[in-house]
Amino acid sequence: MGEFMTHLKSLFKEDDSLSAAERVAMGSLSISGVSSVIWVVTEKCNLRCIHCYEGNREPQRELSTEEAMRVIDRLYDAGKPLTFISGGEPLLRKDIYSILGRLKELGFRVILSTNGTLVDKAAERLASLEIDNIAIPLYGPQESHDSFTRMRGSHERVMRALGLLRDLGMGLTVKTVVARSVIPNLEYIFQMAQEFGARTIYLCDLIMVGRATLLTQELPSKDDWRRILDWIIEQMILGNEYPEIEVDIGLHPSTAIYVMESLRKKGYDVSEAEAKMRKRRLSVEGRGYLSISPTGDILISNYTPIKLGNALNDDLREVIRHPLYRAVGNSSKLRGWCGSCEYRDMCGGSRVKAYIYSGELLGEDPTCLLH
Repeated sequence: MGEFMTHLKSLFKEDDSLSAAERVAMGSLSISGVSSVIWVVTEKCNLRCIHCYEGNREPQRELSTEEAMRVIDRLYDAGKPLTFISGGEPLLRKDIYSILGRLKELGFRVILSTNGTLVDKAAERLASLEIDNIAIPLYGPQESHDSFTRMRGSHERVMRALGLLRDLGMGLTVKTVVARSVIPNLEYIFQMAQEFGARTIYLCDLIMVGRATLLTQELPSKDDWRRILDWIIEQMILGNEYPEIEVDIGLHPSTAIYVMESLRKKGYDVSEAEAKMRKRRLSVEGRGYLSISPTGDILISNYTPIKLGNALNDDLREVIRHPLYRAVGNSSKLRGWCGSCEYRDMCGGSRVKAYIYSGELLGEDPTCLLH
């Protein structure tokens, strides 16, 4: 599970129930206007993944343990939003169990995003803290995965981590990035997710920030994405492959619109799915989602440098009233084809990618599958 999620499979299955994570996010949204927070607790990492958005810069100063506890108090005051703990590699923080323990003590639903290489020493502790979900990346079989992470043996460690967490009964998400060299491995990734009992597969578009700016040859085309979605439609929405696995799409809201229109063209009734999407825009930037940096800065997204405040000093309930945040969440303010699109209130386009490619948060999403 990750930020910027589109729960693709459940949108089009006859299931009106919300997942536990969605219930938490919607509950917090109704209390404070903040639904979910991704908190990057450190930029330190033991891998050097070729697509990492952090790039090669020196890690920022991190919050002290006492400061981290103050941030947790701010999150509590904001209604206990769905909280993603990420990095870097969060397990490299010496006080990570204090942070996780405090969140769980206060009743937060916590998703920990880790690269999996340090889990063998952490698994039982994470289980004892009752962390709700552990998200671990997988980029393919051994050679492909180790090439992506630039660490020999990382695939073996991930396999061991997934097995340990499965045996401990932990909720699991397998995540990957949709890059051209990863696409041929997607069926393998789905098979491994099923074998290890993962509840979710998170497919995130490759974002041109950090080290990924050197990977233009890895950028998937729109047709690459359409073929992936056509496969998901046939195998998992119309078919019954991987029945226990949800598919989350990250940073690509038009994927859900593409699936809806594909099913409509096949003669299927998509009115219920359309009604679900009209209740809340798929693009979550400016719509209850926030990111917190290792220094406590509150950002529109961890992929952009746009600062709205700092969690040590600012109330999150006030931050979301920032004029820029409100503008980003207002679909009527969008420009280009996103502004004129009939689905602007349902989709909204990726504000992150609009900013990265054009420098305009309210600009058009150049990766939209409808254009």
